[in-house]
Amino acid sequence: MNCITTIDWAATGTMLQGIGTIIGGVAVIVAAFIGGNTFESWRQQKLSERRIDQAERILTATYKARQGLLFVRGPAIWAHEISNAEEHLKASGEWDKVNGPQEQKNLSTAQAYYNRINRTKDDQRVLQECQPMARALFGEELEKALEKLNHQFWVVEVHVDSKLHDKGELDTEFRKEIDRTLWSGYPSPEENEVDQIIAAQVKLIEEVCVPILRLEKEP
Repeated sequence: MNCITTIDWAATGTMLQGIGTIIGGVAVIVAAFIGGNTFESWRQQKLSERRIDQAERILTATYKARQGLLFVRGPAIWAHEISNAEEHLKASGEWDKVNGPQEQKNLSTAQAYYNRINRTKDDQRVLQECQPMARALFGEELEKALEKLNHQFWVVEVHVDSKLHDKGELDTEFRKEIDRTLWSGYPSPEENEVDQIIAAQVKLIEEVCVPILRLEKEP
């Protein structure tokens, strides 16, 4: 007795179509998974590159600002600085508005400090421009450190103003504070509040940025 098997091609086609649909669906899921991982890896790589670039920019701006503050707060006012200050004051007409050699000396010394501060304006601007990305990529603490470091330029300028307009009414302690603010290292780095503030902000900035540049584990 011979058995003849009849293949139901319609049913087979339907089955194969179903299998193809399943395989296609799985392929789409796998492709989406791989694509998602690839995009996420790309995004993380770009973010890492951005953090490295910004860490370098922030650290460079920090060191320039620190050097700028050392320059502004240098204890010695040189003769050429006084000469340039006097020329500026004479050109602006301010020189003739003060009475006597002592007031002219005080004014020229103050102007020498103002000239120093003005020479650091670019460094101040760059440090300020670093603040938004510092907050976005590294957090508020780093942003505040940059802001506080930059603020020291203003602190110096305010104390220059106070010294210039002192008519003898300031008390001894405030005069000492002015001297500590205007002169780095006076009477010693440990006793100088502005020195301590600058050092603390630079340390904090380094703790965030240096490990990123060295590809070490972040704190």
